[in-house]
Amino acid sequence: MIFKALAHPRRRAMLDRLKDQPQTTGMLCAAFADMDRCTVTQHLKVLEDADLILVRRAGRERWNSLDALPI
Repeated sequence: MIFKALAHPRRRAMLDRLKDQPQTTGMLCAAFADMDRCTVTQHLKVLEDADLILVRRAGRERWNSLDALPI
């Protein structure tokens, strides 16, 4: 599952952005403006299912952070 998640270059780019600090889904959508919010969310779901990111909800925001332990 981890290798499938890492196979897509966009998901690897998202992990690179999360390497330095947690970001909201909105921040990632702004960083990848060529993709719509639904596509970004689908990529994040694949990363979450592979246990590569941790998701924390704070009010209306969804904070995503890298979980480097599986790697």
